[in-house]
Amino acid sequence: MHTATLLRLSALLISPLLAATAHAATHADHGSAASGPVLPQCQDTAALPSPHCGRTPTPAFDAQGRLWLAFVQGGHVYVTYGADGENTFAPAVAVNPQAESIYSDGENRPKIAITPTGTLVVSWTQKIPGAYAGDIRFARSSDGGGRFEAPITVNDDRAPISHRFDSLIVDGAGRITLAWIDKRDLAVAKQSGTDYAGAAIYTATSTDDGASFAPNRKLADHSCECCRIALATDGDRPPLALWRHVFPGNLRDHAIARLDPAALPLAEPMRATDDGWVIEGCPHHGPDLSVDADGQAHMAWFAGGGKAPGLHYGRIDPTTGARSPTRRLSHQPGASRPQVRALGNGRVVVAWKALQPNGTVLLISESKDGGQHWSPDRTLASTAGGSDHPLMIVRQGELFLSWQTQADGYRLIPVPAP
Repeated sequence: MHTATLLRLSALLISPLLAATAHAATHADHGSAASGPVLPQCQDTAALPSPHCGRTPTPAFDAQGRLWLAFVQGGHVYVTYGADGENTFAPAVAVNPQAESIYSDGENRPKIAITPTGTLVVSWTQKIPGAYAGDIRFARSSDGGGRFEAPITVNDDRAPISHRFDSLIVDGAGRITLAWIDKRDLAVAKQSGTDYAGAAIYTATSTDDGASFAPNRKLADHSCECCRIALATDGDRPPLALWRHVFPGNLRDHAIARLDPAALPLAEPMRATDDGWVIEGCPHHGPDLSVDADGQAHMAWFAGGGKAPGLHYGRIDPTTGARSPTRRLSHQPGASRPQVRALGNGRVVVAWKALQPNGTVLLISESKDGGQHWSPDRTLASTAGGSDHPLMIVRQGELFLSWQTQADGYRLIPVPAP
């Protein structure tokens, strides 16, 4: 990382326009619709890249507890880190040396993770010519973010079709897993005149710290086309994936499966939710997932119709498929983007974003008994303008919400216990 003087966030005072647009039928916020920066500093074409001027900053903590962010600005994915305990960021480093057209719409944003060796790994989706077409890109830095190796394209199908909505995770065994939504099977079905609902989930795994990836493998047919995939670690076991699936009858519920690279074939996905939402289209509203020490998967998701529209929490045993009763977090119009984390000792926290007449608020609720009983909702933060999706992140048991807003720029907000 460059050694130039750290830039104080309070001095920068630069923030993006992140006007969230709600889909009338689904309440689905399609992400950060940037129509220009708010403050003069961001309007200067010579302004340094920063998480305030850039789009969709995504966080990760390293082993020392230092905050890292990946964000998009000017055709590049940039990475920077924050000084612990201070509102400061180091000068950003470009991940891709050549500018690309990059998806950065909230659901489809750059990802960042740190391996056990300290290698920084970053993924993103590159726009390519063609309707909704894209490629999954990946790069790594082995010197603490000072420079990144040349980016690679991970999808081995290079047709000008949709390979998008990448998700990235490093599990307890140090494996790097990428998962994304892929339409190669849909393209084959169209050529043969066969019906094919939705898209597919494909994955690729690296066991050598990102130096190479095994060939792509299909996890499941018939995923929803435009909702992010939630990945969660499960100790040293391969990670779990949760995604919106197209079940028979065009039901847009969720499925869960373990991404075990040793399984041939990969495990059959199991149904994780049962909202009964039928919709001809994709709501751009993926789920969230967290696994506790007992291997129970805690889920948060959105349903725009069916039995009980709104935001929901539920728990599933990924081995047996046994599910807990669903709790509706909110049925208010404008509630969106639920996040969930299981923190140990039975503590589970959910957070979501809600539109209100005077702006947007972040609401949280907590359980002390593994998701059986919950505290009343409480407001954690608010903003008067538009905002990006909130992202939940944990550092050594401490919980934070990562949030970029029009009025305040990037914020890392502690989530204190009640």
